[in-house]
Amino acid sequence: MDVSDAAAGMFLLILGIVGCTLYGLIISAMWKMIRDIVGFRFLISQALTDILLMIQFGIWPGIVILTQNEIINEAWRHNIHIYLNFTWWAMVYHYTVIAWSRLAAVQWPNWFRTLPYGTSILICALPWFAGLLQSLVEHQFAWFTPLYYSPSRYGMHSDWEQYQLSGTDTYYMLCNVVLMVVPFPLYVLALAVLFQRNTSRNLQLRSKYSHTPIATSSYVLQQKQLSIETRLLVPCIINTVLFVIGQVFITQCSKHGKWMNWAVMVVFATNSFVNPLLYLFFSSVIRKAVINTCQKNFSLSAIYYDYEGRSSPRTSSIVMKMNHRDSTITSHLNCRVHSPA
Repeated sequence: MDVSDAAAGMFLLILGIVGCTLYGLIISAMWKMIRDIVGFRFLISQALTDILLMIQFGIWPGIVILTQNEIINEAWRHNIHIYLNFTWWAMVYHYTVIAWSRLAAVQWPNWFRTLPYGTSILICALPWFAGLLQSLVEHQFAWFTPLYYSPSRYGMHSDWEQYQLSGTDTYYMLCNVVLMVVPFPLYVLALAVLFQRNTSRNLQLRSKYSHTPIATSSYVLQQKQLSIETRLLVPCIINTVLFVIGQVFITQCSKHGKWMNWAVMVVFATNSFVNPLLYLFFSSVIRKAVINTCQKNFSLSAIYYDYEGRSSPRTSSIVMKMNHRDSTITSHLNCRVHSPA
């Protein structure tokens, strides 16, 4: 292993580890609020696919490059590629599910806000099942050419001539293009509904003859939840656009040398890495929850809480009184033991 191998491998490894750690904090924050914010249920499902992709496009190839070893036996390449494609297609199908959830949140807010857990889990399971089914079916065809990790190529490698002539390259391109296009009409509809609703609300507030009742606590809570769901539109749309840009880059730059292969791995991993950053930037609810979690678990002040409690005057006084009481009881017992019968 030379310096370039170490640099390439360490960058991917660190990128994957940092991304998974950051996503762990995001998932922990969203998990605590899934009762109130239904959209978090779908984002958590997508987050799991992103974590798996950061492992297989960041941590895994990073270890392969650093050890200069494919790790997996050559005989297992076909089975491993079934798993790799399963996670990939699950992630791609999640883009449509997330786009639908954003539309449902603004189009049918009352229904979406009360969506049962069972229904949410069933919807979240659809992209996982579709991804697994597609991966299993495509690997049954003789023309399908799988990929595998190559230490010397800094990423995924294959018989690229066969990969193109067999139609595998075209198959991937068509599937990705179709699945990239589907979410955008849903986002357009969601934005149109949101714009129309905001316009109507502004007109209602300006009208002197509006008889809209003053907001109650229940109404305020509903509006707050709708606002949170609405703000999640922005990071979801941005991530979808970045995914499209990444696919164009991958199509143009793959199969052209080890550093271009490495760049493809970086783009794949970054595509998943950017999601938690977008959530932190655009969602104040997630940001505050993550900050509170970090302060609670990682703040140095938490280490000294116990010490400060023990060293405070009130605590010291209580401890002294307890010690005095214990010594008095002990002296009394000793007197009774040594007293004549």
